Amino acid sequence: MPTTATDTGQEQPKVSIVVPTCNTGETVLVGLRSFLAQTMPRSEFEIIYVDDGSSDDTVALLEEEIARQGAQRTARVLRTEHSGWPGRPRNIGTDAARGRYIHYVDDDDWLAPEALERTYARARETGADIVIGRTAGHGRQAPRALFEKPMTSCDLRTDTTLLASMTVHKLFRRAFLQAHRLRFPEGKVRLEDHMFTLRAFLLTDRVATVHDYTCYHWVRHHDGKHNISYSEIEPDSYVASIRKVLAILDAPETRVPAGRHRHRLAARWYGKKALDRISGKRLLDQPAERRAAWARAVGALAAEMPEKADAALPTRLRIVAALARHGDLALLEELAAFEAGIGHRPRVESARWQDGRLHVRCETSLVRERGRGRGAAPLVFSRADPRRLMLRLPPAVAAVPRAAETADFAKAVQRSNVRAQLRHREDGTVLNLPATWRVVEEPVGAGAGGAGGAGGRDRTAAGGAGDGQDHAAAGEAGGQGRRAGDDGSGDGRRGLARRLRHRLRRLLGRSTAGTDQQLRTLRYEAEFTVDPATADHGRPLAPGTWDLRFQLGVGGWRTARPLPGQTLRVPDRPGTPHLEEPDVPHRREPAEAAARS
Repeated sequence: MPTTATDTGQEQPKVSIVVPTCNTGETVLVGLRSFLAQTMPRSEFEIIYVDDGSSDDTVALLEEEIARQGAQRTARVLRTEHSGWPGRPRNIGTDAARGRYIHYVDDDDWLAPEALERTYARARETGADIVIGRTAGHGRQAPRALFEKPMTSCDLRTDTTLLASMTVHKLFRRAFLQAHRLRFPEGKVRLEDHMFTLRAFLLTDRVATVHDYTCYHWVRHHDGKHNISYSEIEPDSYVASIRKVLAILDAPETRVPAGRHRHRLAARWYGKKALDRISGKRLLDQPAERRAAWARAVGALAAEMPEKADAALPTRLRIVAALARHGDLALLEELAAFEAGIGHRPRVESARWQDGRLHVRCETSLVRERGRGRGAAPLVFSRADPRRLMLRLPPAVAAVPRAAETADFAKAVQRSNVRAQLRHREDGTVLNLPATWRVVEEPVGAGAGGAGGAGGRDRTAAGGAGDGQDHAAAGEAGGQGRRAGDDGSGDGRRGLARRLRHRLRRLLGRSTAGTDQQLRTLRYEAEFTVDPATADHGRPLAPGTWDLRFQLGVGGWRTARPLPGQTLRVPDRPGTPHLEEPDVPHRREPAEAAARS
């Protein structure tokens, strides 16, 4: 039975922080110290650690730090027998919590100083049952689109935005959890946090965000020693968990009616959690026997899903779904090898300061990396049908009829996700910046500025300066139109385009003029402005080092790459932000891996 304020005679805390631990070691102190450093007074919140049978000194470390900081009235450590998974410890912590709200935190994560104060205030202001604080990833990718604008009452039944954040690292109203008997699955159940969060999202239409302050720091240790649920994933049990998640969409309390929106919800797990496992590097990095096991398990799930559900998948995963149903591992491996190197290579055309703002023009092309020291080749599409833009698949893959039919990227290119980003090197915060952009189709084999190319298409990204609609670019030939105010030189851009086309011709050999006219490569051009005084949702950028990046997402491939030489230094004291000199040595974060959905 949960303890209440009446049981103890103490005033009810505003927030209870619940943290499961198991053999976490010294890294557990990072989170504890961040909790005890909150701007919310210690008398207004409580910290509950539930240790899942640690065999190391995790409990002793916690108790010593709590005593050292004199925080015995704020923090406590509960012990339970080893269950091997975070579900049972979280349930125990939830039962012991006395706060109006519960904030779940993992044992190796931490909170920013104002996290509790801001999420609690947001919950009271909006009446939300769930509040999601802006998240920074460390060694992992955190959701960003969710925090581009303030949200006060998001509803998953009508809006898929919440699918970007299915972990439990959120503030939940405790009475809401109790009213709906929301519990974590216990035992070794994969995706147990998704099961809990999906049910919670479908039981309320009041989910709010803190979009303008980074509250939660989400950590992945690559040694795999610091996560209570870290272990090798067994394909059949993992896919069984995906089925359990999808079953929530049909449960009486949380049922989502059949139709397009339900397919979009299901695609979050059918696509990203299942099909993505048998594609690209994720498949190739597995040993041969595990590749076969994953192909069988995911193929069985694909056979159960209606083919019309594939329409909700990103284009690249529709091809994978077709091969999964076809059931040929060799073809899956061939497609995985083909797409493993797909990405883009951005370059800066110009960067200049004007009136305290940094104006940047850049471009990038879709390419296939061919391995260390072998460079990259442009990704090739066909316009044999003017209404379709077909990816040139490996011949054996293209011979599977359904795979060939689904390889149309025309709509995906029109809906490309093109953004500039700022990443704070010290605390991991990532800010998306609006960018005005266009994509230009260039015929394979045409020289720079050659006639007969596909006209470019202008598009303003969401939140940019334009109206967000597609427009045929006026006065263009061969995709070489000018921007307003451009002097038309574009030497760097055309030089890169020439090199890519030359490399492509070497790879493909000499083709007929008619064939060349059908084959296309894609080049994206973008412009954006950084105003350090307002870039963080109207507030100044925090002091420190901000790396500028270019993110391109199309058809399910999404990769953020650093913009060479574009690193912004914001001084601790009042002063003018400036770009670091390119030759200044510093440690860079590795390029963000492609997010495959």
